[in-house]
Amino acid sequence: MDKERLKKIERTRAKLLEKGLSPEGFCIVPFTNLILEPDGSVGVCRHKGTEFTIGHIEENSISEIWNNHFIKRWRSEFLKGEAQICAKEIPHMHCNLCPHNNELLDDVIFSEHQDRPFIKLTANFNGRCNLQCQMCHVWKMPNGLYDKINFWGPAQNDIFPYVKEIDMLSGEPFIQPDTYRLIDAVSSVNPSCRWMLTTNAHWKLNQKIKDALNKIDIKYIVLSIDSLNTETYHKIRYPGDLQVVLKNIDALLEYNETRPQNQKGKIPFHLNFLVQKDNWKEVPNALNFCDEKGIIPFITFLYEPTKFSLLTEEDDKKEEVFNFFLENLSEYDLNRIMRILIPLASSLKSVAKAQAFDQLKCLRLNVKEKLEKTG
Repeated sequence: MDKERLKKIERTRAKLLEKGLSPEGFCIVPFTNLILEPDGSVGVCRHKGTEFTIGHIEENSISEIWNNHFIKRWRSEFLKGEAQICAKEIPHMHCNLCPHNNELLDDVIFSEHQDRPFIKLTANFNGRCNLQCQMCHVWKMPNGLYDKINFWGPAQNDIFPYVKEIDMLSGEPFIQPDTYRLIDAVSSVNPSCRWMLTTNAHWKLNQKIKDALNKIDIKYIVLSIDSLNTETYHKIRYPGDLQVVLKNIDALLEYNETRPQNQKGKIPFHLNFLVQKDNWKEVPNALNFCDEKGIIPFITFLYEPTKFSLLTEEDDKKEEVFNFFLENLSEYDLNRIMRILIPLASSLKSVAKAQAFDQLKCLRLNVKEKLEKTG
């Protein structure tokens, strides 16, 4: 997977250079995606968070928001290779080179103004969730707004036929009736649409869920866990029971072995592990868990709320965390958690910061050379 990921990133770089765009300063997302939130606010990028909005669905139409002043400015920055709005995210996460996002690169119209609808929909229609995670407030957000504003009828003609991908993450999709309504509605007019679903897996796989999954082409499913320790999991993802989740993950993996093959093969499962003050020592265990289960690790860093973020620790503590990873993980695993190491290194004082980045540079070069040597 890592060799293939590296190859995909290099292909993305090459395509962008061919088009005269900066691989370090261009991102596909504002040219392809809109996020519809439970409260009617409209966003563009999930890395920017729920609060980073560009409009509101009750104040302007979706088509107006899709080409408003702010999003056109965002696109302009990327076309010029001068990312200001994403000045933190790109160097910390290199999210603009994400192979999954850039699968739509050939479909991008490289213009500030888009003459067609968006081709990716992040459908966060409801805040309803079965957990109250300490770092999340989405579970407090409203439900049912998209029925009140007459979204579904027009969307059947103006949105659903044109989207190439649908991403569902906010609240808990598998306990929300709108998830199954959306699957039926989109499948009836656009069966080739690909789906990504993010779930806490704190539910029981049943025939209704299997039937829904069997209808769609699934790009991947993200399992958000954040801890493999029973007490820590319960604290972070209150009032969750880790055993319910682990049992359901095994059920999903078993289902994946018998999933109908007319849906383009098995589902890739990812583990989203959000590193914060309560769980950073668990990262080695999370990586091992993924390797044992055949799940792709996605180790991410918590920036907000700041009270749970490692960035608000004292420098001595941040150095301790940074050194813990260096001492307990292989070069290969360290490269799998660069989204953790880079913000930690960036937050240190000058001397320690310089030393940390020297270490990270060596790690990247060593692993890249090894992957290239093995083809």
